[in-house]
Amino acid sequence: METLELTDHIKNYLENDKTRSAIMLTGPWGCGKSYYIQNTLIPALIKDNVSRCIVVSLYGLKNLESLSKNIYLEVRAKALFKKSETVSAAKIFGKTILKGVASFFGVDINVSEDDLNKLYQSIDLTDKLIVLEDLERSGINIIEIMGYVNNLVEQDGVKVLLVANENEIIK
Repeated sequence: METLELTDHIKNYLENDKTRSAIMLTGPWGCGKSYYIQNTLIPALIKDNVSRCIVVSLYGLKNLESLSKNIYLEVRAKALFKKSETVSAAKIFGKTILKGVASFFGVDINVSEDDLNKLYQSIDLTDKLIVLEDLERSGINIIEIMGYVNNLVEQDGVKVLLVANENEIIK
């Protein structure tokens, strides 16, 4: 698939896909997957005002809590550097990420169902694409990662692009 076709396919996924599923970009190490994301995909999405990307490497991560923390920190860093964005922290991460960050920091989020519903309603990952790179280099069990991604796409309605060397996963 050519670069332009790939970018158009991802834009279509972001704008039109209603399946609540993730997509994967796969290729051998060194073929330019990360280069494509940073130098072609992200600029194209910004230019067309389609989506904001949150790029996180899974390389070396050992648990889902650290993944949630990294996603949260990446989102917060983008919010801090974007002067026009005045969204509160509660509005920039989803239920899955909130639970993971709370668990990582040892915070008990056992509150009333009504309070949780209010919190969940205030969380918005609309128009965000979470790019999870280096899937095959993660220390997290692949089944756990897929369950986490499943929760993001099905429960939170987030668009997720997994980036991996599929041959290394199969090994």
